[in-house]
Amino acid sequence: MSYILEALKKSDAERKRGEVPTLDVNPALTPIPPSGRGGGLAWILAGVFGVLVVSIGAVWILRPDLMQRHLTPAGDTPQAAALQPAPVTKPVTEPVTGLAPEPKPSVEEAVVEPEPTIEEAMAEPVAESADEPEPQPLTEPESIAEPEPHTDSMIEPEPELEPGPNPVTIYTPTPLAEPPDETAPAPASSQRVSEPEAEPTPEPMAEQAVAKPAPKPVVQKPKPQNIAKSYVDKAWASIDKGLYNQAMRDLDRAVKLEPAYADAWFARGWTHEKSGKELSAIGDYGRAINAQPNHAFALFSRAYLNLYVADPRDAVTDFLRTQGVAQDQSLKLYSQLWLYLSRMRTGENANARLHADLAGEKLDVWPAPLVQHYLGYLDEAGVIAAIDSESTPPSQAERRCTGYFFLGVKALEDGDKQRARTYFEKTLATGGVQFRQYDAAKRELDRLNF
Repeated sequence: MSYILEALKKSDAERKRGEVPTLDVNPALTPIPPSGRGGGLAWILAGVFGVLVVSIGAVWILRPDLMQRHLTPAGDTPQAAALQPAPVTKPVTEPVTGLAPEPKPSVEEAVVEPEPTIEEAMAEPVAESADEPEPQPLTEPESIAEPEPHTDSMIEPEPELEPGPNPVTIYTPTPLAEPPDETAPAPASSQRVSEPEAEPTPEPMAEQAVAKPAPKPVVQKPKPQNIAKSYVDKAWASIDKGLYNQAMRDLDRAVKLEPAYADAWFARGWTHEKSGKELSAIGDYGRAINAQPNHAFALFSRAYLNLYVADPRDAVTDFLRTQGVAQDQSLKLYSQLWLYLSRMRTGENANARLHADLAGEKLDVWPAPLVQHYLGYLDEAGVIAAIDSESTPPSQAERRCTGYFFLGVKALEDGDKQRARTYFEKTLATGGVQFRQYDAAKRELDRLNF
């Protein structure tokens, strides 16, 4: 290869100096020089010429249009004119960059032109034909009028782009010339606004019915006192069944939620009393009275325990307070009977004080027959008749239990212990464990036995 290049350089230098004239002779008819340096050069030139002939033949077969272009002047034949691409003008108002990639050439257009031959490389450059039309710059068509400038924005409408191989969707913000109409529908999700403004909440029109969401129901939490009351009610149910431990747990929760809940303290004192814890019961009754001074049942219960467990003088005070606050007539009369027994224990004249306290009082409900017996208005047989006259089982059980007990107390005052013992035993025989007289009868029997 190096020999061929050196020969070419030497031949080109001689031709420029004019030493070797260029003859248009067919190399095939040239006699072959004898062997030696001159013979070698001849073989080189023959090889170069053969390469040129083969290259021209290949180009003629594969790309006849190129040969026609070099051999025929531009515009002389219709084939050459057909091969020239027509200028394309597109209506472009403003150059847009980065919108879409330029279309890639197809396979037919992407044919690489052959490299120039050695003769063309050695020859001087030939100027391009003046007949070829120069590419004209793209201009806007006269038929398209420029849009009038907008009052609020100078953004021109985006030209329609021809779809390319990879189309790209361009979102252009639409300028708002006027405030948006409240009745107009909201913009579609495909539109974007560069700086959205907070739209005012549309007021409901009279012509249109605006559906408002229904207000959520306000759930009020139960008050602690209501929760405590539920615990107290549950505790009373347990007390009726004899479940004192369960009742005490519920009552502890109640007083923890509401420390000043008098009914909870009263139920707690009753539970302690039924469990045999009289001193604890007196304390709970006292807390109930502190929370509610007019709590008649707490006063009555503490007076009863003071009579048998603590000091009877305190019992007299509590029974007197009970009469002052009690609203139930039966409770007032019962408190008078217990006050009578408390005064007997303290050595007072119970009969005289009873006449003074009941002056002008109505004696028309149970245990009025017992009070009348204590006052001397009704004998023992009349009291028993009043007890037996009641036919309703609950009331009959109450009358028997309470009536027999206070008949026994009157027998004690009269000094007849045997008759008193008989009535106390009849009290226990009723089975009225829910009445205080049942418990008091056992206590009185214990006193008699000593």
